[in-house]
Amino acid sequence: MYAARARVGAAAMATIAAPATASCFFGRARPKPHEGPVTTASALVSARSILDAAGIGFVCTRSSDGAPDCRVMDVRRLDDTRLSFSLVTRTCTRKAAQFAADSRVTLAFHDPRAAGENGYVALSGRVREVVEKDARRAVWKDSWTLFHTAPEVLPPDSDVLVYVFEPDRLELVDNERWLRGDWRPVTLVRTRDDWEPAPAPPRAARVAATAAARSS
Repeated sequence: MYAARARVGAAAMATIAAPATASCFFGRARPKPHEGPVTTASALVSARSILDAAGIGFVCTRSSDGAPDCRVMDVRRLDDTRLSFSLVTRTCTRKAAQFAADSRVTLAFHDPRAAGENGYVALSGRVREVVEKDARRAVWKDSWTLFHTAPEVLPPDSDVLVYVFEPDRLELVDNERWLRGDWRPVTLVRTRDDWEPAPAPPRAARVAATAAARSS
């Protein structure tokens, strides 16, 4: 009996420890584990996978007193290469005033997989307002119609504002695929339509910069 229990326990442990690359998260195939040096292509695979799993994101802006403001928003991803997004808000909101004062924005997405321990993506860039009817419709997300007037209705007949966010910097950690730096995220920067790895300062330089900031 004890031998049978041991065999069952060993089989269960083997199942738990077995690689799960063939399984799915939320109906989507899990990307294969990363091997070798981190490349732009491998980082973008992880970024798209995390964005698919996250769905909604945190939109972070700069308030009038310089403090960060963050809120959860239902955004629409417009493409898989540039990783641009569209956003919607109202003229009466804080973020509308903040977008007008400073177009720099960060969109952050937490990966809910693996009990929330897998990682995240943070995209930094700028927003621009979309003002033409056809252009607003082209980036509109159907779910927004539940809360906002149709994009063809323009101010002053509507208080709905539509924006496109274009990132120029990407940071991510993907523990599932072992994409992570030396206590720093994998980082890409965008030049026009192409992403490329951002130069990584040596660990010693990062430690020295932190020490200098703490002592100042």
